[in-house]
Amino acid sequence: MMIFKNGIGKELRGYFGSLFVFIFILGIIIALIQYPVLETNKEVVMVLIGTIGASIPVLISSISGTSASEMTQLKSSLEKKEKQIELLNKSKDEYEKLIINLQDKMLKGQIDLIDQFMLKAAMDFDNKNHNKKNKKECICGENNCSCLGKN
Repeated sequence: MMIFKNGIGKELRGYFGSLFVFIFILGIIIALIQYPVLETNKEVVMVLIGTIGASIPVLISSISGTSASEMTQLKSSLEKKEKQIELLNKSKDEYEKLIINLQDKMLKGQIDLIDQFMLKAAMDFDNKNHNKKNKKECICGENNCSCLGKN
């Protein structure tokens, strides 16, 4: 049967069992209202009603299929999952910090690299212009050659 495999049977059993206990207690109350209890039997009836009242939570939990150990197990499982969520949030925050630091370092590295390229280009430009201005046409070292030993 498919109902009992997926947990719905347990819930249905719990609902119908709780409904049965509720109707049973209503029946006892109606019977006590319609038929008065004799003074001699009053103590016995009160003890029975107290016993039924005290056993209602145990009865409902046994009908629904839940137990105290199951509840404690579920609570411990919930606490473990909450701790795991906290740890995951902490590690997520740490990873975000690491990524931000890495991005900062990469940006600084790129800026340094761009600065180096610009400096190299400026130095190359200066070297070209400086060499053109200082380039001598003659082997004697003069721009206007009088020794006639041109390059």
